[in-house]
Amino acid sequence: MRYCFFLCGFFLVNVAFGQVKQTHIYELEKKNTDDFFTVLPAGEKGVVIFRDTDDYKKGDKWQVVALDTTLVEKWNIELSIDTRYVFKGYELKNSTVYFLFRRGEMEKNDYHLITISIDNGEVERYDIKNEIALTLSHLEMLSDRMILAGYVNFSPTLVTYAMGGESFEVVPGFFKDRSTIVDLRSNENGTFNSVTLEKDYAANYIKLRTYSDDGELLFEREVESDDKHFVLSAKSSGFIDGNFAIAGTYSFRRSYYAAGIYLAIVKPKGQDNIIKYHSFADLDHFFDYMKPKRAARVKARLKRRSERGKELNYTSKLLLHEVRKSKNGYLLAAEIYDPEYIERNQGTYYGGVGFDNQSIRNRSRAAQSYAKQPSRLQNVEDADHFKYLESIVVEINKEGDIVWDNSMKIEDVETNSLEQVVQLTQSGDLVNMLYKAEEEIKYQSIQQEEIVEVNKEPLKLPNEYDKINHTYDGSGRSEYWFGNNFIVWGYHKVENKVETESRNRNVLFINKVVFK
Repeated sequence: MRYCFFLCGFFLVNVAFGQVKQTHIYELEKKNTDDFFTVLPAGEKGVVIFRDTDDYKKGDKWQVVALDTTLVEKWNIELSIDTRYVFKGYELKNSTVYFLFRRGEMEKNDYHLITISIDNGEVERYDIKNEIALTLSHLEMLSDRMILAGYVNFSPTLVTYAMGGESFEVVPGFFKDRSTIVDLRSNENGTFNSVTLEKDYAANYIKLRTYSDDGELLFEREVESDDKHFVLSAKSSGFIDGNFAIAGTYSFRRSYYAAGIYLAIVKPKGQDNIIKYHSFADLDHFFDYMKPKRAARVKARLKRRSERGKELNYTSKLLLHEVRKSKNGYLLAAEIYDPEYIERNQGTYYGGVGFDNQSIRNRSRAAQSYAKQPSRLQNVEDADHFKYLESIVVEINKEGDIVWDNSMKIEDVETNSLEQVVQLTQSGDLVNMLYKAEEEIKYQSIQQEEIVEVNKEPLKLPNEYDKINHTYDGSGRSEYWFGNNFIVWGYHKVENKVETESRNRNVLFINKVVFK
């Protein structure tokens, strides 16, 4: 096993506006037979990486590594996992990483929770009794409590687990049968939100519920939709100016393709909620990923339909990642993607080692049956991989109207799971956007509709004589870290013609990237 660290000096000259610097590099050897790592940014606590070693000769073993903010290892441990345990989800909260397992395939089986301190690698284990046949869809951690959401006989159900307790507790509350859980998130004040899509004989509606850490219902509010707008996804915010915000995508006639985005501002009882829908034609930069002639034709067709009073029927696959507070109201971030499918009798080869498609799917977080999945309304469960076209950023004011939008074209990115590709930071009117594309980092800075800077640079390697011979497609990405810091990571084969030992190496790499 080989470790390699690269440190830049701390004496920096003045740099151009929006420029990025790769200041530190970490490498960890990956053999052809090794499983892939999951990489989790932990803010100023550093980075956590983990994988199943698939070494069943000694019982199932997991490798977990923690790095500091200079990408130097703090600790590297091996976890023994009972071979009967099925991995169900993970979460990283404050200074702790959580791994949740279920004992066997049956949904009523007991659970096992492992926690690891990021500071010192201290491991604790908890056995959890379970009698609930919960099909898990979401996992969220509060400071000392785990929240699970899923379905019992198709009915949404929430359960909590207090650290050190013996069993799960069902969160009381009435959920309509066959309604859909579309979001579960924790808030900074120790509460948590659930968002469900529900319907009755009169209308479709979104329901937001806010709970205390022990599952007491604190707030409940419905946001009515209509038969014309079918909600596909939803992301809730914490409190923003005394209200909650819910943003997502909608379709027409229950299609799985999005026709636009919506923003709902959920107000205290006694005040009217706000919900407004915006078709893709309402966005100035939505079609920027297309060739100019095609974009012009699409816009002209939509304009003609609008002038005739017809429905704007342009649809796309759009994954909305987040809604956050902005200067004028709310900032939404989303990406256009295409799910793609491979015939089952075809093989995919990485670096001379062949993996069948089922093996690739088993490495995909979206394909596995544990939390951290996209909403089932995305209808991407059978996709083998995803191709990304564009990232869009939209600011919406407190009345629900669009203030501005902008975009960043995504090139040369395919992933095995549906996930956020372009990461961003926000400082006043400036938004920095960044993603990893094969052997490059691409980035841009925008100020509302104006693109201030567009640039790219090659991935930096630890040695000036290093050369990338092969990049493993479908794995690796960029991640927002903290402040103006990002990480980009992935796998590649590196050749160094000068070294006599370790001339060729297959590695997991993590690069620290700083916006200056």
